Amino acid sequence: MIAVLCGCTTISEVTPAGDGNYTVTTQVRGGMTPWGEVKASSLKRADDYCRQQGKQMHQVDMQTHGVRGWTPQEAELTFSCVAS
Repeated sequence: MIAVLCGCTTISEVTPAGDGNYTVTTQVRGGMTPWGEVKASSLKRADDYCRQQGKQMHQVDMQTHGVRGWTPQEAELTFSCVAS
């Protein structure tokens, strides 16, 4: 039996969530990806988005869904971009 140790990662585009907030979602299918890595992918996409505007990313909320190794892991980040 061969265990799959890596997964397929998908990171969504940044979308407006209202009230000056945005969301981005990282989804990992398969494998045993640590939750920290799943969350870090969403945080990096959000940080890059805000830096392009000359601002800093401020985390508002982070929701996780799924069970590592059994179901897709998903980290949904809600954030805002604030002046530096």
